[in-house]
Amino acid sequence: MAAIQRRADAHGIKVPDLAYGALNCMMSHCMESYCIGRIGQAIREKGGDLPAWSDSARSIGIYEGKKDIGQERGPHSAD
Repeated sequence: MAAIQRRADAHGIKVPDLAYGALNCMMSHCMESYCIGRIGQAIREKGGDLPAWSDSARSIGIYEGKKDIGQERGPHSAD
């Protein structure tokens, strides 16, 4: 939730507004092949790891019982 809150804060909006806008954007573009591919990828990866935008996704600190060390932006970060 913290990552979602930070993204909403960065846009100067509330979390429910971000969720509504994201759903609206997805519904507007969900027939494009890129979007269909990303939806399929998210479904296939669900449960295997946290999404790339998540605070602790792919973090070695979590499974080693150490403090989360991956605070830099990920390779696909747009901001």
